[in-house]
Amino acid sequence: MKLFWPKQLAFDQALQQVTAQPVNQPFSKDIIIFTQALSKRFLKLRHMPEVVALGYWLRRANVMAMQEVFAKEHEKMIVKARGTVFHIAPSNVDTIFVYSWMLSMMAGNRNILRISTKAEVNDMLKIILEELEKHAQIAKQTLICTYEHTENATAEISAQCHTRVIWGGDQTIQTIRQIPLSPIANELAFADRFSLAVLNSESIGQLDEASFDQLLEQFYNDSFWFNQMACSSPRLIVWIGKKSERFWKGFEQKIKQKQYELIAATQVTKYTTALQLATEDYVGKVVTEPYFARVALEELPNGAREQHCGSGLFYECERTTLMDVARLVTDKDQTLAYYGFTSQQLEQLVLQIDSRGIDRIVPIGQALDFDGVWDGQNFLTSFTRKVVVK
Repeated sequence: MKLFWPKQLAFDQALQQVTAQPVNQPFSKDIIIFTQALSKRFLKLRHMPEVVALGYWLRRANVMAMQEVFAKEHEKMIVKARGTVFHIAPSNVDTIFVYSWMLSMMAGNRNILRISTKAEVNDMLKIILEELEKHAQIAKQTLICTYEHTENATAEISAQCHTRVIWGGDQTIQTIRQIPLSPIANELAFADRFSLAVLNSESIGQLDEASFDQLLEQFYNDSFWFNQMACSSPRLIVWIGKKSERFWKGFEQKIKQKQYELIAATQVTKYTTALQLATEDYVGKVVTEPYFARVALEELPNGAREQHCGSGLFYECERTTLMDVARLVTDKDQTLAYYGFTSQQLEQLVLQIDSRGIDRIVPIGQALDFDGVWDGQNFLTSFTRKVVVK
């Protein structure tokens, strides 16, 4: 067990201290001040673009807009925080626990965060700990720790929390779900998901150089910020029309321009995964480049989703119309990023999808943008409760 916050307390004491604190009203003054302090400092971490994006999301105008929508949706209702929210963060996306925590805090809750044992005390976490020193009210309502899943801490916290949020793979969720929650607690689980991009070949072919470069920049951000391991990063590229070699050549140059660091271990994983896939009947041509690999598919069986390793591995297929994409979608699919289609066309696609799949449809460049609704769950709704007075 390692306790990042509060400092100089044993875990049992810290847990008792946090759960004894009163909750806040949603979007209270102390919450707004704390979020703005973080936002201003996160925006300066230019070497961590994913943290800059988090800082931008936390800017005052966006928080005020969330408060306005929340107030309008709950007009003439009594809405209170649920109490103590337990966040179990993933290992593949460093910032995700902060989004979850911020929304729970905005809802007025006390918060306990278990971050990955792989996590390091990076600049983002240092800022969080420094700002907690300055904001006593929020500090008293916050516990940040890490520990091995073999320890009993998950059971201790689960017995006392009112909401449990699990970010992790399917196996992690299944394991944690065996640990009992309080009978009055609810749970949000965000499992392994798979995402895709749908590109209009004709539209891309008509782009001038400046617009084409902007598209490549946005696709790079969606794919490489978290080494393609974020659940919303595109892993399957569906071309409506013929695949564009211009796109891939330009993308290779964009990656070089960004000075993307090639790590030997991920290179080996990507290469061996591509070779393994090449033996499958549903796989056509496999192209391996230093920065990415392309695996041509006719169909996308569930097994292919499970085999994906990230690190710049792209499945690729061609379809005649956008409506043909509906038959590719399964329950596991989360985000569809697109280029070259109208809102009306995309809405028609949604109506054609028969599976549970696809919770988000966003333009290329916004696949990693966080929202208060994720995987179909509205966080502020799940993190609060309505009190009925008749």
